[in-house]
Amino acid sequence: EKLHFNPKTVNAAIVTCGGLCPGLNNVVREITRALYHLYGIEGKVYGIVGGYKGFYDPKFPPLDLTPESVENIHHQGGTILSSSRGGFDIDKICKFIESKDIKQLFVI
Repeated sequence: EKLHFNPKTVNAAIVTCGGLCPGLNNVVREITRALYHLYGIEGKVYGIVGGYKGFYDPKFPPLDLTPESVENIHHQGGTILSSSRGGFDIDKICKFIESKDIKQLFVI
């Protein structure tokens, strides 16, 4: 099958925004596991903490998500990334994406 991206060059980011809902940790877990196990990415998966502000607020550094770090998060409520409903600064978000060479962004 053909992919529209080269897994060897993929860095990804996952952010949860808005209110909490059941299953957010399951989604974060399965995206992370699929990127590593199904697609075989060789880059990193960043968990953006605190919603959109996690892209640029130093109080919310990103988490390194790996299959090992997300193994049991589906047993926890809420989201390990936390969430917010606040606004965002698109220029600062784009700067983060460019600086980390993010090829795939998952906004949940």
